[in-house]
Amino acid sequence: MKKALITGLSGQDGSYLAEHLLAKQYQVLGHIRVPNRLGASQHLAQSVSTTSFDLQSAIEWKRCMDSFQPDEIYHLAGISFVPDSWKDPIGTNHANLDVTVHILETLREHPECKMFYACSSEIFGNPKSYPQNESSLIQPQTPYAISKAASYWMMESYRQRYSLFAATGILFNHESPRRDPTFVTRKVSRAAATISLGMQDQLVLGNLDVARDWGFAGDYVDCMHRMLQLDAPEDFTIGTGKLSTLRSVVEIAFETVGLDWRDWVRFDSNLMRPNDNKTIVADCTKAESLLGWRATTSMETLVSMMVHSDLQDLREPSLRKAA
Repeated sequence: MKKALITGLSGQDGSYLAEHLLAKQYQVLGHIRVPNRLGASQHLAQSVSTTSFDLQSAIEWKRCMDSFQPDEIYHLAGISFVPDSWKDPIGTNHANLDVTVHILETLREHPECKMFYACSSEIFGNPKSYPQNESSLIQPQTPYAISKAASYWMMESYRQRYSLFAATGILFNHESPRRDPTFVTRKVSRAAATISLGMQDQLVLGNLDVARDWGFAGDYVDCMHRMLQLDAPEDFTIGTGKLSTLRSVVEIAFETVGLDWRDWVRFDSNLMRPNDNKTIVADCTKAESLLGWRATTSMETLVSMMVHSDLQDLREPSLRKAA
């Protein structure tokens, strides 16, 4: 039985990854910030073990590694909401870059362990050409993106210097019913559900023409796992390769509940962001070629799934099951 350690178990990616690994008969240990608070992985409380310690403590990392002896580490934890990184750039750097370095330093004493790092397509900034792949120019423009880019380079540096199995997945936007409501796709799905139930009378959004490569988190964790089954570490871009506008997300969400979105959505220019117009879309040729992986969940299926989950949550919150 293989053993995997997941940082960020309580988030959407951590929960889907834990399910994926458990289905493959892994023993899973998940790090959570607050003891007994599993967040999106609460339904897995009886299936996974958990640990809580300071991720920036070298001593605690050594103790964890020596005790659990994982075969694979999936490092998903960190600050992930881009606007928050402007509010606390120092904290963002500590949470995203420093923790990555602590894990890499620990791996020097456990070189048999493989490591996956969850990077972000935000490292590409506002690219001049698309689609983006593993060779695209890295030009981060936010504290969040800079911390992610620095971690990406740190992974590569340790891999070259110490021959570690350190692999980075450059994740494009990915959503699910377990996504935090602060993210726009979940804001839309939740609003469509609440409006259809007469619990809300409008949805206020910024630029509806903003386009992103949005995929399903449940698909992406499969790619993460496949990456660590290779004989040698490789970095991969992970996305759908398809652009969707926020307008199309809104249309699908409201169609799911039988409403015309134009009757309920209001525009507010104050919600527009400086890089709304950037075009970020993944070229996953390498993942398809070397891993046999491609995203399989359509945007229509994903958004509908999110809306139906929110409807269930609003109607029967006490009976809510993991999506």
